[in-house]
Amino acid sequence: MTKEKPFQTFAIVIPAHNEEDVIFGVLQSCAELDYPKDKYEVFVVADNCSDQTATIAAEGRVTCLERYDTVSRGKGFALAWAFDRILPKRHDALIVLDADCHLEPHALRIFDQYMLTGDRVLQANDVASNPDVSAMSYAVAIGNVVENDLFYAPKSQLGLAVFLRGTGMVFNQEVLRAYPWRTHSIVEDVEYTINLLRNGIRPRFVSEVKVKSAFPDHEQQLDVQRRRWATGNLSLFKKYFLKLTLEGLFRKQWVLLDAAWTFLVLSRPLVLLDIFTSLVLAVMCTWLSPGVFSSGLLGAAIILFLIQCLYFALGAVFLGVTGHRLRLLLNTPVVVVRLIVISMLGFLGVNKNIWARRPR
Repeated sequence: MTKEKPFQTFAIVIPAHNEEDVIFGVLQSCAELDYPKDKYEVFVVADNCSDQTATIAAEGRVTCLERYDTVSRGKGFALAWAFDRILPKRHDALIVLDADCHLEPHALRIFDQYMLTGDRVLQANDVASNPDVSAMSYAVAIGNVVENDLFYAPKSQLGLAVFLRGTGMVFNQEVLRAYPWRTHSIVEDVEYTINLLRNGIRPRFVSEVKVKSAFPDHEQQLDVQRRRWATGNLSLFKKYFLKLTLEGLFRKQWVLLDAAWTFLVLSRPLVLLDIFTSLVLAVMCTWLSPGVFSSGLLGAAIILFLIQCLYFALGAVFLGVTGHRLRLLLNTPVVVVRLIVISMLGFLGVNKNIWARRPR
């Protein structure tokens, strides 16, 4: 993308629930954006806050929208409420950022150019700001690189399904007017993506714009975040997998078939569990009933296992290799096992549909 004269006007929307400890950072990154100040406006949605979030936002010279609704709780409700109040201001596009992230200075110029060339929904590259803190943050950071750089980036280039990630989302205002944000599940970003894909709108993954945030680096953070995602994604899988498959076949829209397949591999820990289980069963089959068939099963299982190992290794290389990270790598199997357990609990419906913010 070339550095052309800015054209689009942006509204940056930051939903925040009791984020007084972190919100200054995202406001500072917005203030430092390399974009004309008269072409973007920052809105903090102080959602059911009982701390100083709204006060800090006001001191940051941004527009603060305070919302109090103890029944309709969660990010999805806050975004729907905020969009209804921001869209009449007629910005060309709206950007959604989490309260604990940092947006790169060149972001709006890149978004501007993509939208001028016809893209209507964008997803920035969500990356870890703390991969070196612990084996947990390092393992999750590698998994995120695999999902972004080795999965969504090539899919986007091929015109396939890219699921929105919750932060770093950019919407042409006409899209939000035509398809209002009325998704309130615990994975509202994925559900809204399905709505867009079914209406012929494909989000574009923008790898050159990074949105940095701290990934879970201790057990409580990981458990809350990943169990919420696991239960939410399973619920959407049950709701949409068959529908998307049939719609894709009958309407000959291959992007819907790809979206259905994406649901199958959305949980990397469950994929790893499936492959490991297949490997164990293949070994047992070879031991109990030696022969060409069982040997073929074992060979296929070993190949799949090695491919997944290579996939993870490529993620580590893309993230960057240092001596410290090699030491962290030795402890990542423990984290992977924990992720598998969390995903299994989500699959079984433990704490299903419970809204909870990840501990900071």
